[in-house]
Amino acid sequence: RGGIYDQLGGGFHRYAVDARWIVPHFEKMAYDNAELLRTYVHASASASSASPAGGEARPMRQEGQVYHRVVEGTTDWIMTTLALPEGGYGASQDADVGLDDDGDYFTWTPDEVRAAVTDEEFPVLARHYDIDDVGEMHHNPRKNVLWVKQSITEIAAGTGWTPERVAALLASGARKLRVARAARPAPYVDATAYTGWSAMLASALLEAATYLDRPDAERHALLSIERLFRDAVEADGGARHTLGSDAGAP
Repeated sequence: RGGIYDQLGGGFHRYAVDARWIVPHFEKMAYDNAELLRTYVHASASASSASPAGGEARPMRQEGQVYHRVVEGTTDWIMTTLALPEGGYGASQDADVGLDDDGDYFTWTPDEVRAAVTDEEFPVLARHYDIDDVGEMHHNPRKNVLWVKQSITEIAAGTGWTPERVAALLASGARKLRVARAARPAPYVDATAYTGWSAMLASALLEAATYLDRPDAERHALLSIERLFRDAVEADGGARHTLGSDAGAP
């Protein structure tokens, strides 16, 4: 629920720099997201698993719904940002675009949010993501890191709207923020395909693909595994450090 998870685009930033886990170092690393994705798949599945006697699956608990959303978002980010067409995965996405930038791609002023959404959507987004005139970023105090401050139920109670209306406004507003963010200059993606990290992501994506029923993620994970065996494995049983390199050290 904190800012270390990219609430709009999915995937986890590298680490938090504050005690509340709201302000992250905005770089996203392949290995972090591989292991976190696997962990959230297992957590989400356990929150809605079948009974020990093999009965029907239990209704997903509230925390399971949060875990499921994280699995979907992280899978989407890996597939759209790190997945290489030929198989394998990039190493990371930078935190910033330029020297004067400090997570500006990922953060928002209230005016930037208002310009992207409707008057009805804004108060829901502001309550949910804690969007205020005083944000968390030192270089621009009006810049807000998006984190989940209020749930849909809490917003409904505070506004008098139904939870269904709040959920619909939150979903439509978040979609518009994603479109607006996509128009910004995006941080650089390091497309270096490290053998170990690509293997970690392929393995995690296979589990996520089964859990989410995502054939696209399964196909790419299998393509990546084929490339790993074809391009990384050495005749002596060792493995190259990177894919697509003749000089990769074992």
